[in-house]
Amino acid sequence: MTDPLLGWLDNAKALCNGDPGFRKLGSCDARVGLKVGDAAYIVAFEAFECLSVEAVDPADLRDADFTLEMSRPAWLEMLGRRRSGTLDDSLVSYDVDARGATVRASSPLNALKFERYHRTLQHFIDKVASFGAPASV
Repeated sequence: MTDPLLGWLDNAKALCNGDPGFRKLGSCDARVGLKVGDAAYIVAFEAFECLSVEAVDPADLRDADFTLEMSRPAWLEMLGRRRSGTLDDSLVSYDVDARGATVRASSPLNALKFERYHRTLQHFIDKVASFGAPASV
């Protein structure tokens, strides 16, 4: 079975790498885990580009600098609301007020990476949202 979310993540990688606005956000060196329900992904950012996107076993998220965890319904709602413009909140505020998102870091130093690189991750997530969020994902 094909994973549509992996396709969206991969397409977002290509869009970000071709977007001058993404580059203007500055250098980002992080391995970001995304846990969406039972699915897990690692997105690697290096310098001014999104280097890779891969589906992984959830246990492999331990190799991420930090991981954004959301239930599948919360993830789809966030993507849909970002796409429609009805959610102005950033990932940082999503984590702070615990509306379905949790950021876990492998160390206190890596927790600071989320604070430092959240704008790059937000830009990436907004590109993912541009592909839509059907309930079947």
